[in-house]
Amino acid sequence: METLRKCAIVILLGAILLVILPNSAQAQGGIKVWPTRVDLNISEGEQAQRIITVKNQGGEPIGVCAYVMDFFIDKDGNFIFSEPGHESYSASKWLSVNCTDFELASGESQEVEVIIAAPADIEPGGHYAALFFETVPSVNEEGVSISMRIPSLFYITVPGITDTDIAANAEIASLILPGSVEKGPVDVGVVVKNSGNVHLTIAAEAYFSDLFGRSSELDLGQVTILPNSEGTLTGSWQEDPFIGRVRANFVIGYFDRHEELVNKS
Repeated sequence: METLRKCAIVILLGAILLVILPNSAQAQGGIKVWPTRVDLNISEGEQAQRIITVKNQGGEPIGVCAYVMDFFIDKDGNFIFSEPGHESYSASKWLSVNCTDFELASGESQEVEVIIAAPADIEPGGHYAALFFETVPSVNEEGVSISMRIPSLFYITVPGITDTDIAANAEIASLILPGSVEKGPVDVGVVVKNSGNVHLTIAAEAYFSDLFGRSSELDLGQVTILPNSEGTLTGSWQEDPFIGRVRANFVIGYFDRHEELVNKS
């Protein structure tokens, strides 16, 4: 059973792209931005360069402005944005772009060069920033001002000098389970605490069994959790509940600093 659980977690982590985005990052009409997630390792005092592409998908010319903010992901997976330097792990002041204001004709694309410069005395671990691209507000037929913005999220890891500088560790903090139910579906979940100093992508499975040997399993998906934060993975067990007492076992999986799979239940 343990081997099957490990296989399930490996398949889950490998089958789903490691891209966790806020709802506002979905391209709808005006502009498209890609990539919407940038993962990179950069040592203290060094620089890296990335290209973000912005395309006007509308039928009219538009103006676009670019700016940087901090972001945080709460326990329910909501993205919360704040001014640069607000979060303790902020990397927003590390980012600089070659053009902060530009215009795009219908169907035109613009490549924006982003320079990421890590300070020389920065603490090892995860650091994060959101680079927003926002359209200049336009007025529709009803006289309402309309604008849209899409972020490209930067997940930056400063490796440090020794293995002990990076802590990749997660624990199950609590379970979401009803005391008793009469019929399905049954909503269940697990709250995971990232106690390390780098972001982790956590996958989870729930396994159910009863006294008569019947069993079932439920994929709870995956979520990216920032350092010293919690994330919730939930699912709905669609089957009719087993009669009598049911044992529920939750298994989480993630990769540690050596890229080795860790399972905890």
